[in-house]
This record gives sequence, structure tokens and C-alpha cells, in this order.
Amino acid sequence: MNSAQIKAMVEDEFEELVEIRRDLHMHPELSEHEERTEKAICTQLDKLGIPYEAGVAGHGIIATVGPKDAKYGIAIRADIDALPITECTGLPYASVNKGVMHACGHDLHTTMLLGAAKTLCHMRDQFAGTVKLIFEPSEDLMPGGARALVAAGVMENPHVDAIFGQHVCPSENDSVGRMQLYKGYFTSAVDLFHISVHGKSGHGAAPHTARDAIACAGYLITVLQTVVSRRIDPMDTAVLTVGTMSGGDAVNITAGEARMVAVLRSFSDAGRDTAIQEVRRICKGIGIAFDCDIEVNLEEGYALQYNDPAMIDLVNKAVTAAGGKAEFIDKPFSGSEDFSFFGKLTGTPSAFMMVDAGRGENAVSLHNGKIVFNEEVMKHGVTGLAAIAVEYLNQ
Repeated sequence: MNSAQIKAMVEDEFEELVEIRRDLHMHPELSEHEERTEKAICTQLDKLGIPYEAGVAGHGIIATVGPKDAKYGIAIRADIDALPITECTGLPYASVNKGVMHACGHDLHTTMLLGAAKTLCHMRDQFAGTVKLIFEPSEDLMPGGARALVAAGVMENPHVDAIFGQHVCPSENDSVGRMQLYKGYFTSAVDLFHISVHGKSGHGAAPHTARDAIACAGYLITVLQTVVSRRIDPMDTAVLTVGTMSGGDAVNITAGEARMVAVLRSFSDAGRDTAIQEVRRICKGIGIAFDCDIEVNLEEGYALQYNDPAMIDLVNKAVTAAGGKAEFIDKPFSGSEDFSFFGKLTGTPSAFMMVDAGRGENAVSLHNGKIVFNEEVMKHGVTGLAAIAVEYLNQ
């Protein structure tokens, strides 16, 4: 692998990548509605002469660089959907779709995968095998797009021996391009509890005739957030956060119903299972104490992402050899990603990395209307993805 060659190609295509990215950023689309985004990706693949299948599991696109009958193959995945967030960046290429924004960097992910595709096309004689490009829709809306793509057979025909993905993130020191590496469970699992407290409305002059759902819900919130985590072994971390959406009756009437959503993030299957049991146990007990019926519905979200140690070592070797900066970090990422299902549902070795993308003038987190990414990150992302593909297929 010639690192200078890869870097030169990426530099040559950078202006075009910026143009593609800004077009995607200006026209973000919510999960399950990525029609224009899908067409834009297909247009770029047509220019490159890369065969693809569109409309997979909604607006997903699966493309291949290399022969479909190759003995070995890998996949690289990017997500394409945006979020229901109003952009407040003031950028000249800010979103023109009111209330919708690429606040999670999926426009960058999509563009970097297209850049890697172009680079790999130029390097076709330097590796044996097939690279499958997965453009995933609906990642940010549960149940996500990954499970549907796996069910549609994207990990076969040709078979995928390993899969890689990356995600941009704001960096504390404004660094750009550092690829964060971690072996083992890297992202948390996420699940949602939809909890409804059913009581009985009553007049304020006769509170003893009511069963106060609001009081019950208030107590429930306190207990869930303080007790659940204490029941879990510190080695099996899980965190429960409760937000409320209460619905009551008119003034002078004790409300008869309250609703809330609790978000569970866990870093082990054991922690997740314990937390689920505790939520159900606590809700049952408090319901009895307040004489209210508490309904608990679990919405299963995204699984833990397990980074295969051998794949992470390969990423480190490939990125470093290509002149990039890869660095092992000492703790996992607290967010969740449905990229996990590509490996979990198929037993395929996988690796998922975070890439520093600066912080802009406003030090904010992902999913914030003021977030601004440094577009220079695309040079590092494209170089890294291309290097990883070539390294794997030539090993």
C-alpha cells in the first residue's frame, strides 16, 4: 500500500467532497424519508461506474467495488439520515429544510464513504477481493436500519468477512482526524421504557377519593434513577435516565394519568438484564403502594457494539501506515449505534471508530443545533477507510 498515493488521491478529490457534503448538509432528510439523499448517492456512484442496488430496506443503497464472486470481501458502512433539529449555525450551507439538520455528522459519513469508493476504484489493481459499500437509512430512528439491511441479505452475495464503520465526534482540544480505537465493547446498548401510570381523577376538595397518578409518577422517577443503578454490579454498568411527559386534567382536579420515558444505556448484557428486571420490580411495588396501575412497555433499541481486537489492530496498522493518527483510548463511548447489529446478528468481526472532527466556535455535543464540524476530517476519514480496506484484503 502506497500511503503517499492514497493521500494524493484524497487531496485531489477533496474539493469535490466538500461540494457533495455541503449539498447533503443543505438538504437533510429524516429517517425513512431519505429520497433525495438516496438519489444524490446514486448519482455519485453512477459517475464512478460502481454497480449498486438502491431501495434496500427503505432508502438503503448497497454498492460493490470489485467482483461479486471474489473469495474475500469486507463491508464499510455509512448512515445517511438526519435529525428533527433546527440548525442554528449560520453557515452559508445551513439546512434549508425547516426543523431538520445533519447534527450527527451523517452527511460527512456518507461523503467519506463515497470518497473511499472513488479512491478504491483508482486502487483496484492493488487489492484482491470485494469491498461492499453500505449506505444505511434510518439509523437515528429506532429500530434503526441495520437490522432490516441484515434481513435483506446485505452481508451476503458477496459474503462479508469483516465490517468497519466510523463516526465523527466533536473534540475537546479541537483536533481533527484522530481515529479513536478501543477493543471490546465500545458503544452502549440502548433501550426505552414507556411507562404509564394509571390512577383515578378526583376533585381537589376530596383528594381521598382519587388515586394520584402524578404523585405516584414523581416518586417513581426518584426511585428509578436512584435505585436501579445501585442494584447493578459496577463491572456490569448500566445507567437509567427518566424524562416525563405528564398529562393531567383541568385545574382543581387531581390528574388520573402520567406518562414517562426512561432511557437505559448499558455496557454489558448482564447489566442490561438486571436493570430491566429492577425497573419492572420497582414499578410493580410502587404501583401497589400508591394504588395505581403502572404499565411498562420495553422498546428494545440498539445492541452493544463489540470491537473485535484483531480488527482494531488491523485498523491501527492500516491508518498509521497511511500517515494517519490512530490512538487507543481508555474508556468506551457512552453513545449507542445500530452498527452493532451487522456484527451481532451475523457473527461477523467488526470494528467501529470515532474520529475527531474539531469543535467549532461552540463547544457542543452531537445532536445539537449549533454543532459545526471541520470538513478537513473528510481527508482523514477517506484515507482511513481506503487504507483499512486494502490492508484487510491484502493480509
